Amino acid sequence: MNIKKIYFSTPFKIGELLIFFGLAPYLTGIYVEGWQKVIPLIIIAVFFLLLLQRFTNFNNAIFFRFDSAYFKKSLPRMVFITLVIIFFTGWIFPDLLFEYPAENLKKYLITFVFYPLASVVPQEFIYRVYFFERYKKLIPSKYLLMFVNALIFGLTHLIYDNWIAPIATFMAAWIFIINYFNSKSFLNVCLEHYYYGFVIFTVGLEHFFT
Repeated sequence: MNIKKIYFSTPFKIGELLIFFGLAPYLTGIYVEGWQKVIPLIIIAVFFLLLLQRFTNFNNAIFFRFDSAYFKKSLPRMVFITLVIIFFTGWIFPDLLFEYPAENLKKYLITFVFYPLASVVPQEFIYRVYFFERYKKLIPSKYLLMFVNALIFGLTHLIYDNWIAPIATFMAAWIFIINYFNSKSFLNVCLEHYYYGFVIFTVGLEHFFT
């Protein structure tokens, strides 16, 4: 049995996509509570990393490359989106504005430290690095592939049982996708993802992601 041939076969790719990007988040939303939702995420990320290293000639340099020029170009976007998030929260959910750091500073600081390791890094590896490397031949149209990625990323956040999380992450996915394609850097996209997550937790929208 040629395991590598099976791994690269179209039926296996489709099954993998449905199981790990559809069924796994669905079951996580039903059976896993609170912070424990990150456990399946980390397990899948490690599993995908092993597959990538075992069966492909993937260039690991993408994990260590940092595009400082693109990062500087990203700063105006990051400032603008921060202002939009603050305005949106204050307008639609004024009772939540800055509630998290104000009412639970200790938990907020813990989140600040562990959020990138437990959530950002595995998410960006699964949904950007692995997804685009793995399914670029399954979905040869670049823009359709990008749309599917954003859609799946948004739908995955239905596990939080509200409408804010999937819509927000669908829109955020486009920023991360563009970052990843332009910078070709895992570090760049992780930093921007972490920054927006930090903003969301700070302004009080963490209510929709816990």
